[in-house]
Amino acid sequence: MKRLFTVLMLCATLALGGCKDSPSPQANRIYVFSQPGCGHCEHAREYMARYYRGYDIKELNIREGNNMGYLVRYAKKFNVPEQTLGTPFIVMGDHYVLGWGEQQVKDFNRYAKNFKPAAKK
Repeated sequence: MKRLFTVLMLCATLALGGCKDSPSPQANRIYVFSQPGCGHCEHAREYMARYYRGYDIKELNIREGNNMGYLVRYAKKFNVPEQTLGTPFIVMGDHYVLGWGEQQVKDFNRYAKNFKPAAKK
């Protein structure tokens, strides 16, 4: 049901022209596209809070503002077919992780090696 909602929102966003601007990518920032009620999003959030505390991780709720449009733009960049698009969708520089499970955790950890915790002030 969540995937159906995501696909419908994606189609609506595309039909309305999407968005003109996307969040300006920052070299050391990890973007996490999520939505309320998504169990996989919650597991990913808990994992990152536990093992990647201090990293620059920006969560974007796809039901707010232009975030769905941003998700669509990143999906196009990575050639992710609309029918497979869902949450969490995690953008890590030139890589992405779609969903959250054993393989996605491994991929996340591998890509996270390119990121550093934010400097303490």
